[in-house]
Amino acid sequence: MSSIVADVLQGTGKLVKENIVLKVSDLKRKLEDIKLEVHESLRSRHIDFYPQYVKLDKLIDDINGVTSEYEVLYNQIEKEIKPLMVSSVVEFSDVVEDLKRIRKLKTVGLSLCLLHQHLEDAKSALSQCTYLSSVSCLLQFEGVFKNIDAENQKNIAIISVLRTEFVVTREDVIYRLETLWREKITITSPLEEKKKSITIKINKTISGEDDGDILLALKLLKQLKPLLKEFGKQFLNIICETVLTKTVKIKRSEESSALNLYIIKEHNPEPREAFEAMKTIFKFLQEEFFHLPIISKEEEGSQTAMNEFGVVISEEFCSLVIERCLKVAIPKQSKQLETFREDVLSAEQFCKYLQDLEFLSSSGNKLQNFIYEVDTLPINKMAQDLMSRARSLMQKSLHQTISVGTESPVTSNALNPNSLNEMANKQSDLSAATFLFPKSQISESVKDLICLLLDVKDEAKNIGPMHAPRLYYVARNICELYCCVVPTYHKEEIENIPQQTAVYHNNCMYLAHRLCTLGCLYQSDLQPQIPMTFMDIVPEIRKLGTETFLAQMRNQKQQLLQLLQEQQVYGSILIDDGAVNKAEKAIRQCLCQLQLLKKVWSDVLPVEVYFKAIGTLFNTCLEEIILRISSMEDIAAEAAAQLDSIFAILLKQGPDLFKVTAIDKSNSVHIYVKRWFKFQELQLILSASMREIVDRWASGKGPLAAHFTAGEVKHLIRALFQNTERRAAALAKIR
Repeated sequence: MSSIVADVLQGTGKLVKENIVLKVSDLKRKLEDIKLEVHESLRSRHIDFYPQYVKLDKLIDDINGVTSEYEVLYNQIEKEIKPLMVSSVVEFSDVVEDLKRIRKLKTVGLSLCLLHQHLEDAKSALSQCTYLSSVSCLLQFEGVFKNIDAENQKNIAIISVLRTEFVVTREDVIYRLETLWREKITITSPLEEKKKSITIKINKTISGEDDGDILLALKLLKQLKPLLKEFGKQFLNIICETVLTKTVKIKRSEESSALNLYIIKEHNPEPREAFEAMKTIFKFLQEEFFHLPIISKEEEGSQTAMNEFGVVISEEFCSLVIERCLKVAIPKQSKQLETFREDVLSAEQFCKYLQDLEFLSSSGNKLQNFIYEVDTLPINKMAQDLMSRARSLMQKSLHQTISVGTESPVTSNALNPNSLNEMANKQSDLSAATFLFPKSQISESVKDLICLLLDVKDEAKNIGPMHAPRLYYVARNICELYCCVVPTYHKEEIENIPQQTAVYHNNCMYLAHRLCTLGCLYQSDLQPQIPMTFMDIVPEIRKLGTETFLAQMRNQKQQLLQLLQEQQVYGSILIDDGAVNKAEKAIRQCLCQLQLLKKVWSDVLPVEVYFKAIGTLFNTCLEEIILRISSMEDIAAEAAAQLDSIFAILLKQGPDLFKVTAIDKSNSVHIYVKRWFKFQELQLILSASMREIVDRWASGKGPLAAHFTAGEVKHLIRALFQNTERRAAALAKIR
C-alpha cells in the first residue's frame, strides 16, 4: 500500500518519495565516506604516524560539494514538499532529523580539519620563532574546540588526540617565551661580599622577534603577570631594599643596556637621595624595555609593560618605600621638622614621576595617601617616642638615687593625707620654706622623668600652636602612666624592701611637688586656648606614695608586735624564770629592727617624715609592753627588778633612733613617741616603793596621774606588793 507522502508527491508531478530517499541516502553515504577519509588521514598523521600526505583542500572541496547538494535538496523539500506534508508529520520528521544529522556530521568534519590546520600553523610558526603568530593559532584552535559539543568531544577519539597535541604545543610555546623573558631582563648580585654591586641588564639580541610581540604573546597566554611578579619579587628584595636602606652609586653602562649599583655606605640614605636613585632605575627600565605596549592592534587604548608591572607590585612597592624610607625619616623632635618637610616634598615628586610612567595609579595609591596624611605623622611619632622613653624610665631600678631638696624642715603629709587641708586653713602661718621640697633621696629615673616633661613642653612650643595641645596631653598621659606602671613593675621591691618603699614614697612626693608648678610653665610658654594644669593628678600621685609607705609601716608594726607577743612571755614571769630572759631578747630584737630601719630610712626620707615614722613604730613597742605589764596579775620583786633593767635599755637606746646626720632630736623623743613618758612612769613603778608611788600620784595631780588612771595604778600595786594593811592604805589613797 502506497504512503500518503507518495500519493501526494505523485499527484503533484514534482517529486516521488523514492527519489528523495535515494538522494538523502546518497548524501549520507558521501558524508560517511568523507568523514572516514578525514578520520583515516588524521589518524595516520597523529596516531599511527604513517608518512601519508592528505590533501586537505580536496577534502574541504568535497565537503563543500556535498554541502551544496544538501542545501539544494533541503530548500526543495522546504518549498515544495513541506506544505503538502501536513498529514505526514512522522515521516517528514524522520527526513528532517536525517538532514540535521548530516549537517552535524558536516560541522564535525569541518571542525576536525580546522583544528588540524590551526595546530599545524602553530607548530610551523613556533619553528620559525614567530611566537605571536603561534599563539594566535593556538587561540584559534581553542575557539574551534569550544564550539564542538561535549558529546562529540567525548566520543570522537581523534579530538582527544588533537587536544593532547594542542596542550603539548602550548606548553612548548610557554616554555620558550619564559626562557626568552628570563634571558631578556636579569638582576645579578655577586656572591663575593667585597664587590658589593648589583646589575640590572636588558639583553637586546636574544630573539629575532620583536620584544613587544613577545610581551603580547605572554599576555595572551596569561603568563605575563606571573613573570612580572617573579621579576618584581627580585626587584623589591634586591634592588629596592638595597637602594632604600644603603647609600648607592648608580652607573649606566655605555656598551650594553645595563645599570650597575655600587654600595658605598651601609646605612640608611637621606630620603631625597633614595628617591633620586629610584628615579634613575625606573627611567632605565622604562627606556629599555617597559615602555613597550602589551595590546594588539585591534584593541583600543594604550597599556604598557610598566603599567602591568605596577598593577602586579605597586602595593608592595609603596609599603616598602613607606616602611624603609619615609617612616624612618619621621622626626622625633621638632627641630627635625623642616628637613622632614623637604623629604615629603621629594616623596611627592617621586610619586608624581611614577604616576607619569603609569606605574602608580593617578586616582590614588598607598604612597600618595601616606603623603597626604603626613602632617599628623611627626606629632604621632613624637608622642609615641615620648611615651616609650617615659615607660623606659619608669622601668629603671629605683635604688639608683640622688639627693634633692633643701635642709629646711617642712611638715610632710606622707603619714597624714588630710594635712593638705590643714595647711590650707593655716596659710597665714606658712613660711617661705613651706613651698621648698625637703632634702631627701629620690630615684634618678624620676629626675629624668621631670626633665622629659620639660622636654615635652619645649617640643610643644617649637612644633607650633596647632599641635601643642596634643603634646600637653602626652605629658598628662605620662603622669597617668606613672601611676600604673611603677607600682606594678616594681611591686615586689616596693612591698618587701623598706628602703625601696621610702624611695618610692619620695619619688611620688617629688613628682607631685613638681607637677604643682609645671602647669604654670606650660601655660606661660604655650599660651594655649585651653587651660593647662596637672593639679588634678597631684592628689592621685601623692596618695600612691602615702598608701604604699603606710602599708610598709603596718608591715613593720606587725613584725614588732610579733616579736613582743611571741610565746606570751610576760604572762608567765612568776612561774618561769626564763620568761624575763625571753622578754629581754624580744625587746633587744625590736631595738635591732628599729636600728635597721634607721639605717635605711634616715638618709632617704625627709627628716620629719623619718622622725614620725620611727617614732610611730617605737611607740607601738612601748604600747605593747605597757599593755602586757599592766595586765599582769602578779609580779615578783625579782622579776620587777629585771624588768626595770630591761626597760632601762629601751630608755637609753631609744633616743639614739632620733639622732641623724642632719639633726639631733634625741632630747625630743616625747614629741614623736606618745607613750614615752608613760613608759618612764611604768619603769618607776616597777622599782619604787608604795610610798613613792602614792607620792607620784599626789591625789591625782602628780606626774603618775598624767599617764595612768587610778584603776591602772591600783592594779599594778596589787601585782607588785603583797596584801597587807600598808597596801590597803596605799590603795585607799589612789582615787
